Amino acid sequence: MGKYIFLSFMFLVGLLVSCDQANSKKDTTTYKEVDESKVFPVSIQKEGEFSDLDAIRAKARSIIDHRASTGDKPMSMLTYGYWNPEFVFNAGKMSKENQYAGYWIKYEDDFTYTYGAFDDVMGAGKYHFRLDDSQLIMLDNDVDQEPKVWTANNNGEMMSYVGTHEFGVNNGIQMKMIPLDTRPTKK
Repeated sequence: MGKYIFLSFMFLVGLLVSCDQANSKKDTTTYKEVDESKVFPVSIQKEGEFSDLDAIRAKARSIIDHRASTGDKPMSMLTYGYWNPEFVFNAGKMSKENQYAGYWIKYEDDFTYTYGAFDDVMGAGKYHFRLDDSQLIMLDNDVDQEPKVWTANNNGEMMSYVGTHEFGVNNGIQMKMIPLDTRPTKK
C-alpha cells in the first residue's frame, strides 16, 4: 500500500513539474511601462524575449516587397503630406488632448516612411497600403520593432488606424490621424 502511495505521489510531483515548465515556456514576453508622450505611437512596443520576432519581420518584409513589386502604386491619400496622430487609444486609455502635437509621419512614393516630432526624425521604415482591404503594413527599420498592421480608413478629412493582430502580434492601438501640409515646427 505504501508503495502505491509513494508512486502516486511521485506521479503528481512529476505532473506538477512538467506543467510548471510548460507554463513557463508559453509566454516569455514581458511588458514595459512606456511614457507614450515621448514615443511615436507606431513605435510603441512590448519589451522582452521574442523568439519569433525575426521570422515575423521577415514575413512582413516579404509581403511588403511582393505587393510593391506587383505594380501597386503608393496611394496619394497617404503621400501628399504629413500625418499627425491627434488621438491615440492604447491599452484602454485615450491620449490627452495635444499629447502628440508636433508628432508626424511622412509616407513616400517609394514605399518608405519616416516619423518624428518637430525637427527630430525618430525612425523610418517600409510600408505598403492596399486599398481593396484598407490594410496598411508598416515595418520599422529598427530590428527590435514588431511590424504593425492597421486597417486604415480615410474620409478625406482624417484617417483612422485600427491595429490588427496579424503575424501573432497584438497591435491593439487605434489612432485618429489628421493631415498636415508641412512638417510641424515649434512655435
